[in-house]
Amino acid sequence: MASAGVYRAGCPRRTTLRGVLRDQRIKFCGLTHPADVAACIDAGAWAIGAVMTPHGPRALDLAGARAVMSAVPDGVERVGVFVEPDPEHLALAVDECGLTRVQVHGAVDPVALGDRAGVPVTVAVPLDGPDAIARAEGLPCDMVLFDAAVPGAHGGTGVRADWSLLAAHRPARPFALAGGLTPEVVADAVRMARPYVLDVSSGVEGATPGRKDAGRIRAFAHAARAAAMEVAA
Repeated sequence: MASAGVYRAGCPRRTTLRGVLRDQRIKFCGLTHPADVAACIDAGAWAIGAVMTPHGPRALDLAGARAVMSAVPDGVERVGVFVEPDPEHLALAVDECGLTRVQVHGAVDPVALGDRAGVPVTVAVPLDGPDAIARAEGLPCDMVLFDAAVPGAHGGTGVRADWSLLAAHRPARPFALAGGLTPEVVADAVRMARPYVLDVSSGVEGATPGRKDAGRIRAFAHAARAAAMEVAA
């Protein structure tokens, strides 16, 4: 059962990092190449995300997203990321790419999108103040994702979200956290915000946007789960 802090997943003991694997879920997002999936899976990914919007360095068309998702094994969530999608396009992407979840940004109707897509919907909420947390509490969706509030942008900026808002105004529902997460700072994010899911993209990349770095992926997962074990102790 989920709580407002680190997800417990019914695990009775947490004496090793393996024991908190389910407690701190990680979504590696913005993958652009199937070859990068394996390192994420080896690090215990809960989900793999592909950006399916027309613009940006990590944007994929249906064929590109299908190639990435075909490398994701069963049991790992396959998430398509969209900005104000047309419901029919969303449903097509779910079918063509085998998506198990969708993440939507902008002005959206999550109920209508979820009904058409037939999979759980995550709604991104720019973390621009306490009112954002209050708005998120009432959203009719499976999960909310708090991301940094950057005017004109819908995620993937690398700008750090204001975690102190989540510490001061703890959401009552489980949530995902994105925005400026890296191996160097993720432990602080876990301790302060206690998210259900960590959502990382540029923070585990090398010099090329969209290409993930296996060493940074491992470092991120290790730091995140060590902090989760500390919080759960």
